[in-house]
Amino acid sequence: MKLRCVQDSIRLRVRKSDLEQLKEKGMISESIGFGMGVAFVFSLAIREEVEEVTAEFQNCELQVYLPVSQAHQWMNSNEIGMEVAASVGHPHILVEKDFPCLDRVEENKRDTFWELTEEKE
Repeated sequence: MKLRCVQDSIRLRVRKSDLEQLKEKGMISESIGFGMGVAFVFSLAIREEVEEVTAEFQNCELQVYLPVSQAHQWMNSNEIGMEVAASVGHPHILVEKDFPCLDRVEENKRDTFWELTEEKE
């Protein structure tokens, strides 16, 4: 899973293997270590109690939550992403399937949604 943050915007890009884990366990997580036991953690989880894509930040951890029905629709279709616009006190959030960079010929595309780009051509 990849994370990109710009101004009041959070973007998570999910690889095929991440999506399989999300289907099986209901959650995926990544961390970035800064030494001395300090880490920034970001996760994506399916939650019954949320009605739209939402995010929380507590104790150096960013948690993005997906509503159950929307998550299952997205995971089991060719839909590319789920998005919620920014509002007062809440960032813009985009969760999407990861596609390869077209200008990186040497990039390993096996864990990306390469086939969805081929369908569009």
